[in-house]
Amino acid sequence: MAGSRVADVQALHTKNHRHILEKHLLPRFGDKEMTEITRQEVQAYVAHLVSNGYAPRTTDHIHDVLSAVLRTAVKWGHLQDNPAREVDLPAQVNVRPKWALTIAQATALLAELPPLARTMVGLALMSGLRRGELFAFRWRDFDEVGQSLIVREAVYDGMFSTPKTAAGVRQIPSSEAAVQLTVDWRARVKHTEPESLMFATRSGKPISPNNVVRRWIVPACKTLGLQRVTWLTLRRTYSSRAHEKGVPGKVITQLMGHAKVDTTLNVYTQVIDGSLRRAADTVGSELMS
Repeated sequence: MAGSRVADVQALHTKNHRHILEKHLLPRFGDKEMTEITRQEVQAYVAHLVSNGYAPRTTDHIHDVLSAVLRTAVKWGHLQDNPAREVDLPAQVNVRPKWALTIAQATALLAELPPLARTMVGLALMSGLRRGELFAFRWRDFDEVGQSLIVREAVYDGMFSTPKTAAGVRQIPSSEAAVQLTVDWRARVKHTEPESLMFATRSGKPISPNNVVRRWIVPACKTLGLQRVTWLTLRRTYSSRAHEKGVPGKVITQLMGHAKVDTTLNVYTQVIDGSLRRAADTVGSELMS
């Protein structure tokens, strides 16, 4: 069947993904029909990577690329189900300590940024969006009256696709502050047609997330004496703040577009400064009252 092999869909993906395809995936799966790739075979390949000394993060990245190819095959009708889903992956080991912004740090960062970066960073902090989802927003996705944003697409290296999981397609309620931030930004831009990107270059193309970090976020962090803030820092801050405020893990998971609660809590949620002390004081005061 034409277009039914892993090798046939590799042109759809980014240059980094193509490197992984050519080095890792095509030698293993390139000549196979899509229907021959089973969940058990994908699991065996993950075990092969682990046994050959690949780091958990690298293994996870290779699996993500394979899953993206197979997801495309499902979209094209070559497969009914993605066999890379529900595969057990090695636990991630954090080499660099993860952190989340405090309220004071987040407020100072927003005040230091110009309107474009402030709007994007503000929405990321108040919604927990993935960077690819944030940069793919079109004005049709903003419901001012209903105070919500609809996640329909994601963009990476200028290429649009559906979110990486079914849970990624979702409607996110927006706070009044997030709505006002978006309305203020809309008043500044020229193109606000439904299909126009919220955040675009002068030619209407998607903006590079790395350029925003390099051009505005990093200099602001240096001015404020903060660690380097990335899009993951903002997503982690949202998750951590929501958890600290008592939002149920299942709700946070749905808002962030995850399929599993443990992914949200283990990967994106950090203990906020002062939370341990507040927990001790709360429990202690209750016990001694």
